[in-house]
Amino acid sequence: MTVTEYDLIVRSSNILTPGGRVDGQIAVLDEKIAAILGPDVQAPARKTLDVGDKPVIPGLIDTHCHFRDPGYTHKEDFYNGTIAAAAGGVTTVFDMPNVDPPTTTVDRLKAHLENAQSKSIVDFGHNASGVEPENIQGLADAGATAFKVWMMQDIGRDYPHPPGTSLTNHAVLYRVFEEVKEAGLPLYIHPHDQALYDLFVRRAQAEWGMDFRSYARALRGGDGVVLNTAIATILEFQRSVGTKLHVLHLSTRDGVRMVRDAKAQGRPVTAEANPFALFVTNDWANIEKKGPYALGFWVPENDNPSMWEAVLDGTIDVIGSDHGPHTKEEKEVGWTDMYTAPGGSPMIEQYLRLLLTEVNKGTMPLERVVEMCSTQPAQLTGFYGQKGAILVGADADLVVLDMDHEEVLTASHSHYRCGWMPSEDFNTKGRPVTTILRGRVIMQDGNVTAEAGSGRLLRPHRG
Repeated sequence: MTVTEYDLIVRSSNILTPGGRVDGQIAVLDEKIAAILGPDVQAPARKTLDVGDKPVIPGLIDTHCHFRDPGYTHKEDFYNGTIAAAAGGVTTVFDMPNVDPPTTTVDRLKAHLENAQSKSIVDFGHNASGVEPENIQGLADAGATAFKVWMMQDIGRDYPHPPGTSLTNHAVLYRVFEEVKEAGLPLYIHPHDQALYDLFVRRAQAEWGMDFRSYARALRGGDGVVLNTAIATILEFQRSVGTKLHVLHLSTRDGVRMVRDAKAQGRPVTAEANPFALFVTNDWANIEKKGPYALGFWVPENDNPSMWEAVLDGTIDVIGSDHGPHTKEEKEVGWTDMYTAPGGSPMIEQYLRLLLTEVNKGTMPLERVVEMCSTQPAQLTGFYGQKGAILVGADADLVVLDMDHEEVLTASHSHYRCGWMPSEDFNTKGRPVTTILRGRVIMQDGNVTAEAGSGRLLRPHRG
């Protein structure tokens, strides 16, 4: 392609493309990657960014965000949440429907997307609530990227898993599978057996009381049976119906085995892991130390190796941050009554740093991070070719990394409105230093410069 002048040239000897690492120049024109040029090509550009040997990767795509907007903006809103995303190297976000009102109808979805468009500084879409089967086709037509169902309701609190987004009736859930299959979109399921959870909550409260330790143990009662029975159920529904199923929060060894078997059969099943489960709550010492600020859910030592093996061998396809901020006042209750305090924690700004630390340790190659955080999320959501890879014709969403930067994480250096994070005091090595969205630098050295509303709504490709 011959042009008079490119909008931007990004030069690096370490560009991660689908075909391997390249020494060259990414040429950007009209928000797209127009060419990947050799290192010695003299190409005119309005702006040139020469990063030496720093790795350049595609922008991260986070398929699992809770920005608390509308309805809970005292915790965070779409603007603040996407500022933190950009600071963390995330250029595309897909948020979840446990907002108020939940996105169960077309009118609510349209209002939600309009609100997000006015605030977001990165590109975005929305995973609509799938609890009402009769509304699914209309929601898909109105721009839902995927559908989300929680197979649970909270006990002792009404958020973050309110009744309006929860579905525990298996017959209705089966209808949801059918309707989402017809819509041609993925179905994201938070697996959970509510009746079994009720049993293990009662047992945990009787034995250990109401604090964060009791809460952590309740979900893992019966060696993960609350989660495993639900995973077995939704995998059977998927086999029966043929829906594109995305299993959220995969963290039990038997859940990993079941998902691995389904994938080996060639079925359209994918799975997600969460950074808090990989780095925080898989160590009981962190739960003892951080209490409600860690939870989330506990990953016992019997399950942790299987979860990490699934990350490394490809059984887990996607890292979703499950970014879920709450105020300190809301969390503090959990020291004595975690069943009342909300679960969830802010993570969108730090999870790339945690993964880069593992790359520096030799746990995984940087290419695997790109697969789980960029390429496979783009494939899951149907945007590969536009997002998720450094390809000619794709949006120029790029992140420059400093793999040598060492830092002890602290919330005071984050962009979180809530002012805390579960990764406080963690030692990290590696960070994003530049975030580029569609050819425009929106973050440099932690300074986010994009304005509210500059993000763009992504319309799904169905089928």
